Amino acid sequence: MSGSSTPEPTPAVTEPGRGRLRMQPAVDAAMRTLLRSPLHRLLSAKLLVITVTGRTTGRVYANPVGYVESGGALLIGTAANWRRNLRPGEPVRITWRGRDRLADWDIITGEAEIAEPYRILITSNPTHGRFAGIGLNPDGSINRDQLRAALQRGTVIVRLHPRPPQ
Repeated sequence: MSGSSTPEPTPAVTEPGRGRLRMQPAVDAAMRTLLRSPLHRLLSAKLLVITVTGRTTGRVYANPVGYVESGGALLIGTAANWRRNLRPGEPVRITWRGRDRLADWDIITGEAEIAEPYRILITSNPTHGRFAGIGLNPDGSINRDQLRAALQRGTVIVRLHPRPPQ
């Protein structure tokens, strides 16, 4: 312990994504079921289901993902492959707060553009920051070195703009 009262940066994991569960498919299935049930309130403040269709396979993938609300948008930090199945100009299906709806989307990839949304995401969901390997500096700003490394690993922010329920 140092004699300085300066807080240490928020730690990030040494190997991001390494803690992924071997039982992830079973956990995802349970989350999908719960998020689409009347019990969704237990998790829907932090999780939603995003449904995409594979570009080449045509297979439907329903992925439970963590999100943070900011300025009327839903921010999802991810390096997962499901985002590659988002189709330009087409809305994506989501189950959010127990209701199915469409959402328009955009992907944020540039360091300058992604820094503030990622800071908001990590401030609200520090667990995501540890998983992504991105922390905050003592002043609350995003750790740019960790952010750059995550961007090189394919991390992006998917920003959703939910449409009103039908």
